[in-house]
Formats: sequence, structure tokens, C-alpha cells
Amino acid sequence: MKNFNKEYIKFYYQDREAKILNKINKVFAKDKWVNGSLIYDLEFRLKKYFKTNKAVCTCNSGTDALQLALLLDKHKEKNIYLTTPLSYIASSSMVKHLGLEIIYIDVNKNNYLLDLNKLENFLNTCPLKIKKKLRGIINVEIFGSSINLIKLKKISKKHNLTLIGDCAQSFGTEYNKKKTINYYDYSALSFYPTKIFSCYGDGGALVLNKSDLKKANLIKNNGHSKVDKDNCKLIGINSRLDTIQAYILLCKLSSINKTLEQRDKNSIFLKNRISNLKFPIFDKNLTQNNYIFSAYIEPKLRKKFISHMKKNNVECLTIYKKLLNKNFCLKPYVKTNLQNANYASKSLVCIPNHEKLNLKKMKKIVSTINRFTI
Repeated sequence: MKNFNKEYIKFYYQDREAKILNKINKVFAKDKWVNGSLIYDLEFRLKKYFKTNKAVCTCNSGTDALQLALLLDKHKEKNIYLTTPLSYIASSSMVKHLGLEIIYIDVNKNNYLLDLNKLENFLNTCPLKIKKKLRGIINVEIFGSSINLIKLKKISKKHNLTLIGDCAQSFGTEYNKKKTINYYDYSALSFYPTKIFSCYGDGGALVLNKSDLKKANLIKNNGHSKVDKDNCKLIGINSRLDTIQAYILLCKLSSINKTLEQRDKNSIFLKNRISNLKFPIFDKNLTQNNYIFSAYIEPKLRKKFISHMKKNNVECLTIYKKLLNKNFCLKPYVKTNLQNANYASKSLVCIPNHEKLNLKKMKKIVSTINRFTI
């Protein structure tokens, strides 16, 4: 049952800015609903925002962006991707959907991200018959955080693996003062309404090398060009971003830095004042976007903690309670030790930190957490 109490602090909020919605009639008196000029404007603006030499190809969702990356991957003779089991389903389901295989690598014990030492150990010790089939790495930047991407890129190059970033949750995140999308061969973005940079429905984009852009545009447009619908040049999908979503995203892009700054302030406020939870530890060169503020609690206390917060009108969530490898249809090619991921799935709690929270609500979140008896 939904809580309609005005004092109830929701984890997410649904954005519906009147100043954006009120201009739609005027904007679309001059533009098209599908493949409109605003699509190109958005792709250009995103490229500029990311300060990248790569291209940006918008599409219908973050999931489709992943699918495009997998279809564009040039290692066609290989069929196994390495990724983590602590993620949204799409990072693995798209691999399986295309008839490919997955091997899960454990996360770091200090956080919920891919453990680079375990990745290297696997690559150096796995049987040759498996190593010959390895196609790429999908690094999932969950909750807006990431790992040492310089080291990850070196590992991928050393082993001739395509490097894909599932950046659905990490728009604006930087590593070593550079947007994380710049470190990957392909980066999949999601503009789903709960994301920091979001539209009013489904939306996504793929950041890719310029040499792949023409093919990506064909794939997302049912295999034909935008001007010639009679000639199918390859087998594609229908994954165009609606122009209305591009309009909404363009309206929001100018204020994204302000949004990120407020999220950062809120996260610092929480971390400095919460006294009874353990926080993940990240690489010192990471500047995360603070998409989701997370902490660890003893697994036996998690259910009680969530209930305590709810009774006090604060919505906290447990996200990724079930590891992907525990889904029959997402089972790995070979099993690996996922001890840290198992613990994270049982101990992580996620706390509201979005930019619409005022000081009064932030103080309430802190005091409610600190009243919980560990």
C-alpha cells in the first residue's frame, strides 16, 4: 500500500517540471515526434558535456544501449563476458538474450564493485579453453560509483577484451577528473525517470567510437537509414529515442551540475552525521555522482532497520537482494567464488539523498537512523 503522508520521505521522486511540460506544444509545432532535430542537438550537447572524442548514439533505453554495444562488439568468434552478479538484471540478461555466456567475478570486500584483483587472478588462472572464448568485460558502475578505470583498461587491453561500461547509474561520475564513459570501448547510459539525469519515460544512449556510429544508427533503426526505408542493410531493432524525451533531457542538461552538487552535499551531510552504519570505501580518484547513498548493516538487522525507518516515515530500500547468478536463466558458464557479493546482497541498505530533500528532512533521516539500536 502506498504511503500518501506528506511527511513521508520517499527514496525516489517523480519529476514533472511545469516549465518543461508547458512548452511542449510550442516546441513540437516545429519538430517531429520521431527522429526530430532535437535528437541531434542532444547527442551533440552530451558529447560536449562528457568532453569526449567519442560519438553519442541515443536509443530507447539503457538496456537497448547495452544490446547495441554487444551487437557492435567485433570479437564475434568469442562468446563469454565477465561481469559482476550484483547489478540490475539487464547487465546480464542482454548477454543471454543474444545467445552469449556470462562468468561472474566477485566484488571488492570494501564496496560492491568489481574486484580487480579477483578479475586478474581469474584471467591468469582460467583454463585455456575458457580463455579462448572470453569476449569482453562489462563493468557495472552501480549506485554511481566505479573502480580504478586506468587499471581496468590496462587489464582489458592486455587480454584483448572489449571493455563495456554499464553506466546506467553513473551519469556525471568521474575517475581521475575525467568522465568515466571516456575509459570504455562502449558506455551504456540510461535516462529512466529515477536516474539523476532522466527523461519522462524510457530513454538511453550509447557512447562509442566514431567508426561504429553509422552501424549503430542502422541497428537502432530496423537496419535501414533514416532517409531510405526500402533497403534493409542489416538486421536491426527499433530503438529510437522519442524526440519529446530529447527535449526534456535538453531542458535538464543545463542544470545537471547543480543537481550533482546538491547530491554531493546531501551525501556528505549523511556520512558525517550517521553514527551506526558502515560505509563502503572507494578509490581516492573517484568523484561519484551520488546516485544512491548506501551503507552496510549486519544482515540479521537489515529487515528490522528497514521497518524502523518506514515506521518513522523514511523510505529506505534494499536493492539487489538477489544476485544475478541465482536466477536460472542467468546462470554462469562456470561457477566462481562470490563470497563478497553474497555478503553485500544481504547487508546493503540504501538511504534517501536526492536533491529535492530540504535540511529539515535530511536531519530527520539522520536522527531516525541514529535512533536505531544496533
